[in-house]
Amino acid sequence: MRTRWTLFEVMGIPVRADLSVLVLAAYVLFTTFPQIGVGLFLAVVLLVSILLHELAHSVVAMAFGGQVRDITLQLLGGCAAITRMPPKPSHEVLMAAAGPICSFALAAICMTAANWFPMRYPVMEIGDYVLTQEGPNEWLLLAGGLNLGLALFNLVPAFPMDGGRILRAGLQCLGRTKVTATEIAVRVGQGFAILWAAICVLDFMGMRFAAPAEWPLALQLIFNIVFGSGGILLLLIAYMIWVSGKRELDYVRWEETSYGGWR
Repeated sequence: MRTRWTLFEVMGIPVRADLSVLVLAAYVLFTTFPQIGVGLFLAVVLLVSILLHELAHSVVAMAFGGQVRDITLQLLGGCAAITRMPPKPSHEVLMAAAGPICSFALAAICMTAANWFPMRYPVMEIGDYVLTQEGPNEWLLLAGGLNLGLALFNLVPAFPMDGGRILRAGLQCLGRTKVTATEIAVRVGQGFAILWAAICVLDFMGMRFAAPAEWPLALQLIFNIVFGSGGILLLLIAYMIWVSGKRELDYVRWEETSYGGWR
């Protein structure tokens, strides 16, 4: 059964959609029900944001000599299939950071534009007259918040997420071998996977995590994005981190044995 379709090409990179991306769209619609319009808007913005995020990775990878086979939109976000990684750890840091930087930039653009294109909101009804007040565009604020969350979540040092790849490359820059750096990054990633799986179990039991109200707003935002969510999607992400991290560690060990590796 065919499960992937090519949508279009960007800069010579085929962009494909996996059948599982429909599950992601359905999940967004379910969590925003009965506000179907909001759900559809967030689903489209999420997919476009993920695509731009992965394109940022790809552009930097190609600039440093990497090769990108394709980009696939799927249930757990996006995946740029980089068949040849940039040769230097410092290049991998820049490549991994490019995605979150792109998402931060999109968040800043959307939140700034929210004030450029304000909306009018009802404040009070007086008979047949509705008193309104102008305020920031809520649709652009939603898009900005989604990209901010995407950037912050991807910076969690849970290999093979962007933060985990930055951690591995940083350890290599400090003198660790690629195998040792990968082992450390994978173990950290597996720790997050276990923690997130535990949060999901507690969430199913009715227990929710939230940052203390006395914390600064920025810390509350980061905590709630990283630890405050639950549900089946976070559990799938935890599983993906565990499996993908182990797979890449096995590959790096094989690479070291077969070709002698590099520092």
